[in-house]
Amino acid sequence: MSSQNLPTGGASRRRRIAGERKGTRPPLESGAVPGEAPEGSAGEPSTPTTQAAPAEGVTTPEAGPRREARAVSTLVLSALAVAAVLLVAFAASGFFVDGVGVAAWRQVDEESQVETAERAAPAAAERAAAAILSYSHESLEADRDNAARFMTDSYRQEYLDTFGLVLDNAPEVKAVVEAEVKASGVVHADPGRANVLLFVNQTTTSTANEGEPQIALNRVMLTMQLHDGTWLVDDITSY
Repeated sequence: MSSQNLPTGGASRRRRIAGERKGTRPPLESGAVPGEAPEGSAGEPSTPTTQAAPAEGVTTPEAGPRREARAVSTLVLSALAVAAVLLVAFAASGFFVDGVGVAAWRQVDEESQVETAERAAPAAAERAAAAILSYSHESLEADRDNAARFMTDSYRQEYLDTFGLVLDNAPEVKAVVEAEVKASGVVHADPGRANVLLFVNQTTTSTANEGEPQIALNRVMLTMQLHDGTWLVDDITSY
């Protein structure tokens, strides 16, 4: 058996297989652990592996869902903004779905007008009653004209016709009538219209009762009508 000469001082050199290129990394030696540095390279720093950033224009797996989520969020915000603008426009124009909003708005407006009538009409009725139910034989025409200021056009003419009787009789008996409103209250009110009941004491002095004051306790209903922001008397009923 012929012996082969082996190189000394190291492991035996492997022969190249036919077609194998030089420089190909030899297989791990027996007993080596993958990933560990070969014996004799201890202490040499290892080069960290850096993950390459994706090239421009290349979509990573995470980028697609995030971009879609942002797009959906933008669409939702845009829809909400448009809806808010439409609601404001509809509210300003008084239009609501099925007319429900319009009916509610009208009801609130009507209730507000009724509250205004209940609050303002009695005070106006008291001022008017004090002027209309008072007069003196010495100033009949002035008293008539003053009272007419508190009346609507339609009722003013009716009052002037009635006051003609006072013009005919008051001077003869030298009548003086003073009206004092003791209390008032709203019997019924609608937007722009109210019936006000007043308790009025009328004190009359004339030659017919020898100058002795005569007090009459009267109940008077004044129908008040709102005209150009002013409450005017549209009718008078005595009880």
